[in-house]
Amino acid sequence: MRQNARNLRAEEPKQTHDTEDKVSKGSSGVCLFPPRLDTETRIAKATAKKLNIPFVDPLRAHIEPAAVSLIDSQVAMRRQVLPIRLVDNTLLVAMASPDQSIAVRSLELLTGCKVRPAASPKSSLLTVLRQVYGQPVKGTVKPSQEVPQTTREKDTEEAGRALTLSVISNKGGVGKTHFSINLASALAKTGARVLLIDADLGSADISNKLGIYPKYNLLDFLNKDRELGNLVVPTKFHFDLICGACGELRLANLYYAQKVKFLKHFKVISQGYDFAVFDLSAGIGHAVLDFALGADQTVIVTTPQDLVSGYACAKAGFFRFKEIEERLEGRLPKYIPSLTFSPILMINQVNYLEQGVKIYDGIKKIVDESINAREGRFRMKPEYLGSIPYDRSTLRTAEEKRRPFLLHCPYVKASQCVEHMSTRFYKPEDSYKLKASFKHPFRRFLAIAAQKI
Repeated sequence: MRQNARNLRAEEPKQTHDTEDKVSKGSSGVCLFPPRLDTETRIAKATAKKLNIPFVDPLRAHIEPAAVSLIDSQVAMRRQVLPIRLVDNTLLVAMASPDQSIAVRSLELLTGCKVRPAASPKSSLLTVLRQVYGQPVKGTVKPSQEVPQTTREKDTEEAGRALTLSVISNKGGVGKTHFSINLASALAKTGARVLLIDADLGSADISNKLGIYPKYNLLDFLNKDRELGNLVVPTKFHFDLICGACGELRLANLYYAQKVKFLKHFKVISQGYDFAVFDLSAGIGHAVLDFALGADQTVIVTTPQDLVSGYACAKAGFFRFKEIEERLEGRLPKYIPSLTFSPILMINQVNYLEQGVKIYDGIKKIVDESINAREGRFRMKPEYLGSIPYDRSTLRTAEEKRRPFLLHCPYVKASQCVEHMSTRFYKPEDSYKLKASFKHPFRRFLAIAAQKI
């Protein structure tokens, strides 16, 4: 065991004289690595010391092909990570930003190994990444030579897409849009790449709350004037935004072909993000519920004053969920339906935090008595995300400044609550598993959100 631990240390093995001679002479077939930047090296070593992790110089490290094969090239290049070696199911990974816990967690979910991050100079890391996943470095092999095609396709599709979160409510005025904005901000603070989509089709309001008014919005995409990727607007809040349009009846009533078009293009751009947050319209129409049910996680926002509406939203979602699952079971061969609908409840505008727990317990009791006791194989199991105390002055100030209150007033209770709730999505106690038999979760998103029914 001690020997294995020593193998994982970030030592810098000496190169053979033969290799050194070839590099110095620039002989054919051997890439001349550029000299390391002393500043980047010092920064990386300081980061390693601060985080109590190893320092690895990728230009000198011995890179094991078995380790390289665990991470797909697209993921490695996008994350700027380089697998070095694998010992006892612990993978040593050189990273340009080893302090991003969400990146480490994603790699663990992808590889099935415990990931030990190591700090590395960014320029050296990118140079070796291009060599390992492009033109092989001597002594290594391309991942495509080691990984079965089916595994590589699965890794690319699964690891390269965003985790989709939908935020819905049965009525307006409950703080749904504020929560969506601040949830996106909280996720972005971790270093994650976050895309916020104002899918409140017909009554978009994120632009007003953030003071961002792009030239093009979703209506231009549906009119075939612009590609969906061209609508993405970087913001100073560290997340990207796609704006909707206000007062457009066509956006509020999408037909089948438009939904399929949106989902097809969204699949492409989502590969550049870790999270995609959909701020959906208020109400329980089929268009809203289908997008909500197609997402990986469905968050229902309600308040103590609107408990009936909150329960009605969860109930409508359950029966739409049941209807879709039964139809998919009849249409798709070998499809095993999901039998449990698990919306996540967020109680906003509470007087005190314990009030949110009491409200959730009450809704859960009603669900068991009114739905689960009467249904057959399908069940609803609501989960609790948290609650936010009502803070009128903070909201008003944030709206005046056109900023997320999480950034404008980071130490108030409302901000701390949102930040705590965001950990649910990047530090789950258990790995999230889709409750359906689709090989790739995004196909479930397509199948549900593009329903003709």
